[in-house]
Amino acid sequence: MNSVWLWVVALAAGTAAVTVAAANSGQVGHMAVTAVVCLVFILLAVWERRRVVAAGGGEPALASTTANSMALVWAWAALSMLFTYRFVLSWHEWWQYVLAGGAVAGLCLFFASMMSKDAAAGRQDNTLLSIARYLTIGQLVGMAIAMIGMIIDKKMPRDPSEPDWAANAIFFFGAAALAAISANALWGPAARRT
Repeated sequence: MNSVWLWVVALAAGTAAVTVAAANSGQVGHMAVTAVVCLVFILLAVWERRRVVAAGGGEPALASTTANSMALVWAWAALSMLFTYRFVLSWHEWWQYVLAGGAVAGLCLFFASMMSKDAAAGRQDNTLLSIARYLTIGQLVGMAIAMIGMIIDKKMPRDPSEPDWAANAIFFFGAAALAAISANALWGPAARRT
């Protein structure tokens, strides 16, 4: 599928851009690049959802698309921190966040695969779709709380003398992307009812 290659290219380009910005652009440049990358992820998610709706995709297909979009952001955050803190900056806690982000990305991909199989078979598991809706609501609320907390705790923007300044930008803008993707899943284009 063309969208798979688009996601792979977006993941690779987004990770490379954020890592290079951490090495060469300073905090403000890194934040700007990180924000642009996350905006591109949001636009890709909105475009993909609209494409599925226009093609007549049902709820399982939309859930699969949304889960893939969420996996993209989680995987990007994990890979960006991995490359940034393995090769550019030094922060001893980076690996915990890489593992957590990678694990959530894997769960999103697993769910997307299940929903894609249901869509291909013409099935719809309403219980699973309901669970996905509640998890999406939880993610939206959680990401909003995380962003507000980072601003209140003065972690965004982070003092550039602190070693986790780049991670905080990745956390903040990644949370914004996940919140926007979640909101689009909850209130964006929906499957046509037959």
